[in-house]
Amino acid sequence: MTEAALGGIDEIPETLNKIPGGRRGQLALMEKLGGHIVKVSRACSGVTDNLPKDMETTDPAGFSKGRQIARDDFSISENLTYLQNLSDRKELQNKIQKMLPNLGNSPEAQSFRKGLQRGDLEFILDCFNCLEKNIYKSLIDDPAPNVPVNNEVKPANVGAVYYKSENIWKITQSFDFDNMGFGTLGNGDRTPLEKDLGRTLSFFAFDTKSGKFFAENAKATIKGYLERLPRKLKEAEINRLEYYIQLGIVTSYFWRCSYLAEELQGRCSGIELARPDPVVHVMQIKSFINWLKNNSFAEMVESLQSTRQMDIHRDVERKAENFRNSHGYFSKRKEGSLKEYYLGIDDKHEQIKNFK
Repeated sequence: MTEAALGGIDEIPETLNKIPGGRRGQLALMEKLGGHIVKVSRACSGVTDNLPKDMETTDPAGFSKGRQIARDDFSISENLTYLQNLSDRKELQNKIQKMLPNLGNSPEAQSFRKGLQRGDLEFILDCFNCLEKNIYKSLIDDPAPNVPVNNEVKPANVGAVYYKSENIWKITQSFDFDNMGFGTLGNGDRTPLEKDLGRTLSFFAFDTKSGKFFAENAKATIKGYLERLPRKLKEAEINRLEYYIQLGIVTSYFWRCSYLAEELQGRCSGIELARPDPVVHVMQIKSFINWLKNNSFAEMVESLQSTRQMDIHRDVERKAENFRNSHGYFSKRKEGSLKEYYLGIDDKHEQIKNFK
């Protein structure tokens, strides 16, 4: 599932502000990352053939898990996470107000306190509830392909090597597969590939301190992703991608709140290390929402995939897809020459990008 690291592994910097090669190198890395997502999913697709046919996966988008985390973090009922009426909102606000005195004087705890006083949790839950409705409706109206989803393509889990002489990045490893999900016709799970891209963009397309949305980073990553697809993304897939970016940020907020949950609930925290401040994720999602007020995400994706160069990329991938279902594929796999074949595919894509 991974490629051997060439000349060592350099973890992708969390802030993305010290990337070798400057801004050009940063965008080149993002582009590689987009293609890597598709390649990892494709490499894992054979595993789904061996899954039990009666296997049930009832939470493919992670909404049940998200509610469980919100419930545990804030000591509230799962029903209250839906915020169905004004009474629910008042009850949530009262519960939070009662817990705020428990937070200590550390910088992250104080920032967390201010965020809860501003209504950050209510804002995040509103986003979560809206995304749940939109994603489920989208999947019912236009089901997603059955593909593996890694869902943990984040800076700490990706290895990359920078070739200074050529100003080129190569993604060498992707790990932490314990969160991988699979979808098959037999088990009824729909785990769309665009979920992986959305989650990845929630990490890489936003500043980790200011929360600012970097549209150019997002475009570069989406472009690399599109280059590895044999067809255009449909409208429903583009819409879901927009939703999954926001869901990724909301999920990060819940996870980071867990670092402060014990203290918030008046229990002694066993965490001694620095605890990341969840407030940045509220800033990130607000930044993205503000960007969407003046920009069309769908138009941005459509402009990327409706070019002559992208037509050629898709043609390469269609031929590769046909090859993966042919006798020639199994012959190459048996003789151990598939790696050379896929390296040749990589070279073809590089040639297309370099052709002006």
